[in-house]
Amino acid sequence: MEEKNCKIEEQDEELTERKDYSYISNTNVTQYKSDMGFKTLIDGFNELLYVIPKYQRKYIWTKEQVENLAISLIRGLPIPPIYVYRNKNKQMEILDGQQRMVSLLLYYKGKFIKNTTNTQVDLQGLMSDDRLSKQEISFEKLLEDRYPLKDVTYQLKYEENNIEKIVDIRYSKLPIDIKRTIDFTTIAVIEIKVDDNKNRNRILYKVFENLNSGGTELKNQELRNGVYQCEFYDMLHEINNTNKKWRKIYGDKHRHSRDVELLLRFAAVEYYFKLENGSIELYNYENSYPKFLNDFSDEAIKFQCEKIDIYKKNIETFIEKIDVEELEERIPNLLLESLYLASVYVNGEYTIGNDLCKNILNDNFYTKNTLSSSSSKSKVKERFKYVYDKLSNFVKGNKE
Repeated sequence: MEEKNCKIEEQDEELTERKDYSYISNTNVTQYKSDMGFKTLIDGFNELLYVIPKYQRKYIWTKEQVENLAISLIRGLPIPPIYVYRNKNKQMEILDGQQRMVSLLLYYKGKFIKNTTNTQVDLQGLMSDDRLSKQEISFEKLLEDRYPLKDVTYQLKYEENNIEKIVDIRYSKLPIDIKRTIDFTTIAVIEIKVDDNKNRNRILYKVFENLNSGGTELKNQELRNGVYQCEFYDMLHEINNTNKKWRKIYGDKHRHSRDVELLLRFAAVEYYFKLENGSIELYNYENSYPKFLNDFSDEAIKFQCEKIDIYKKNIETFIEKIDVEELEERIPNLLLESLYLASVYVNGEYTIGNDLCKNILNDNFYTKNTLSSSSSKSKVKERFKYVYDKLSNFVKGNKE
């Protein structure tokens, strides 16, 4: 059983990480390039004129990487452009270049993370700080409040006459002529502008995807986290970060945000899949989970507080119905997703435990609709209908 569930999970991940090629638009995307002096750019970043999207990967650069970037700056070597777009607060959201911006600020201030055994900075927690909205704090202060900084020496090492020499290249220790040269050394900032407000977020998603196609590629939900910053997404991340029972159900926080993606799937199936005359009807589903979730995110960004609260209540109610202590193994994502939708339509006091889950997972009909082409519309419909019937009969049997 465990081996089969692992195979289902692997296939599920492969399906949700496929590219969404459905979106083609005649919308004009314009790039405006500005060559910003180093000091002007970093001061602007510290003053929160440039900001990191709220739900991003951790800052993971080492002191040596910061040092190498500083050496490139001093020697006049090219530094890749910073890509940004203007948010509703008129700040520049950094689509690509967050690690470089934080590193340049640390170099400029002569600082690095004090805890050398764990220098990873949780940017999500950092950029969710309430003080950000008021812009009454600098990025340096925001960072130091959560991750104490220490003064460090950045060095340039070179050989002269077979003798290794070391130069202190801390910004504060540079000769005034070199410091002025660096201050005016330009770094390209490219602002992305979209002339179609209706499809702006979907287009930014594609831009973000293209920018991150090299190196360690961002996963689909990480891309959504960067573009769809809204109250609905805040709610999903709040559940993911603070609901202790959800953490027991899913396990440790996923480094590529697949746990948040599963919560998004719960809400998306509730929004688009409807119980009609005893059958589950799939609306706006075209055999592609990435497109399905992107379409829903386009809708969710417009949700008002009342609607968000309904989804929050439904998700938390579902979480409470699962008997975590009784489960022998983790419930696969596909089954959790189907059980969630079924729970929306099945009323009554009941708990979802080991016997029900094993009964479903061991059934050949359910397996047939999960192990191969599980994203096809016909199999998705059959799977949801089967689980709905199973949960309905389970609750009915309990009542009797």
